[in-house]
Amino acid sequence: MAIYKYFSRLFSKTKTIQKNIQHSKAGNFIQLKPKLYKESIHINKNMVLAGDLHDETIIEGLIIIPKNVSVTLQNLTISPTAQMYIEGEAVLQNCHFKGGKNDIHVTVDGGKLNAYHCTFGNAKDMALSIINNSKAIFENCNFDHNGKVQILAESSQVYIEKCEFSYAKHALCIKNGSFVQSRNVHFHHHTSAQVVVEDSRFIDHESVIEHGEGMGIHVYHEGDASIQSTVLQYNTQTQICVQRGLLTARYCSIQQGRDAGISITQNAEAQIFHCEIAQNKKSNIVVTKDSKMNIEFCKIHAGENIGIQLSDTSIVNIFETRINGNRSSQVSIANKSICSMKKVEVTGGYHVGICIEDNGNCSIVECSITHNANSAITLFKSELSIFKSILTQNIGNGILAMSDSKVEVDMCKFYENEMPHIACKSNVEIIIIQSELSNGKSLFIVNECELTAIDCQFFDSLNVQIEICDLSNARFENCQIYNGKSYGVKVLRNSSLYLFDSQIFNHELSQMVVNDSSIILKNSELFDGNRNALYIQNHSEVFVSDCFISKHAQHQLWIDFESTVELKSVQITDGALSDIFAQNQSSVFISDSVIRNNKSRFNVQAVNFSKIEISKTVVENIYGDVYYSENHSFIKQLDT
Repeated sequence: MAIYKYFSRLFSKTKTIQKNIQHSKAGNFIQLKPKLYKESIHINKNMVLAGDLHDETIIEGLIIIPKNVSVTLQNLTISPTAQMYIEGEAVLQNCHFKGGKNDIHVTVDGGKLNAYHCTFGNAKDMALSIINNSKAIFENCNFDHNGKVQILAESSQVYIEKCEFSYAKHALCIKNGSFVQSRNVHFHHHTSAQVVVEDSRFIDHESVIEHGEGMGIHVYHEGDASIQSTVLQYNTQTQICVQRGLLTARYCSIQQGRDAGISITQNAEAQIFHCEIAQNKKSNIVVTKDSKMNIEFCKIHAGENIGIQLSDTSIVNIFETRINGNRSSQVSIANKSICSMKKVEVTGGYHVGICIEDNGNCSIVECSITHNANSAITLFKSELSIFKSILTQNIGNGILAMSDSKVEVDMCKFYENEMPHIACKSNVEIIIIQSELSNGKSLFIVNECELTAIDCQFFDSLNVQIEICDLSNARFENCQIYNGKSYGVKVLRNSSLYLFDSQIFNHELSQMVVNDSSIILKNSELFDGNRNALYIQNHSEVFVSDCFISKHAQHQLWIDFESTVELKSVQITDGALSDIFAQNQSSVFISDSVIRNNKSRFNVQAVNFSKIEISKTVVENIYGDVYYSENHSFIKQLDT
């Protein structure tokens, strides 16, 4: 490049920059003396215009760079009375735009701008307007106190690196199909959303967006934001809000917000990977109004409200994520929303672990839900499927299902929950398969519920292991119920139970209690109880077929208060007292069975208007007397 210098000779003849430009050749270098130049400049040829390195060179006026012109400005302080207008190409090096006389410092209209080590301050409206397929690069620049927005990009491309934006309404407004990429940028102290993305694409790496009075990033109207290793913190409103747009976040930190951490709404979509979202005053994550989110390998914790909140037919998938220490429900699913979770840890919450309500649906696979201050999972008028998961050490229930809910539990473990591991109330349908429930009350089923348990184990309870109440129905197949410190199974208040191919043993109180209800036992075993095998009372009906009952410390079958029992192909042996004791207008019918007892004088007893009929049955003991009846009762052996 030719060097064109005007220090003394030429400046003594031509006083203005514009005249020097007119007399220069394309590609010349013009070195300006350090002083104030009050003039407007129209640069119509390629050149370099440089100020002094040591003393301030100030241009106060309009600067125009037309199409097909490339200009470099160096070491200048520009205080434009009207905006600098670029249709060609401009390079700004160590230039400083300041002053509040104009609305906009620089407009790039279909041109190109590269700015390095520049400052833009105190514009009334905005620092830069980059429009109409323009391209701009900013490196090591500072933007502050520029009215409504620091940079407006419309239908243009902008790259920003190692810059600082502060004290305006917005840092970036990205609109109308623009593309903006930023790296290692500091955005702070803006009065509204710091970065606004509308119908455009925004990519950020390693920036910090903090201390805003509005949102950190606002994406809407088909906007698309992709952030990586970005930090958002201390923003007054939602740190990231996406409405009808897309968000992708990787390795980001979104913490200490005074509202929600991330809000995805109005058909928005988000992908979140390896992010930490924590300590936000409201919910850490909100997904609502038909939106979708995928969360993988994240940490979501210590929110002042809900950890992850879904509502209004939204869908969320969560994989290998830790959710802990949130003040309200750790995960809330409502209003026909769907959530799937795999290899997720939900722990240490101050309330419910997972709350599902109003026709929500949740699928849980290989998860751990522990140490929550209320129930691990609560659902109301909703559906839950849980597989290969652990629910333990929660202050409430493992699962609390209510009001027309449906639950499927498969290959799960429940233990050491302070309330029943699974509680169902009011028209709940539940199926439990190949699961273990121990060290706590296993099941509490009440108010017209339907329970099916297959290949399950219920053991080591300090309370009643299983309780079926109030018009509820239960079916157990190939289950084991054992080692309880209280009752094994209680069926109460007009409920019913079917027990097939199962074992009940080693309970401190009666193995089964039936009160004003009905049960069917087939191909099952009841043994080693410290009280009764079956305690049947209050108009109950019991049918026992192909079962083995043995070794109970009190009457093996106690039948009371107008109850009816039918025994068919049953073996009853080794009781410490009578095998069958019926009283108070009860009835027992026995056929094709064996009743053998060498510890009690009477195998079968009937008292107080009760009756027992026996056919095709062996009844024996070493004492010889096998029957005892009194007070208008009778025992009749039909085949003698």
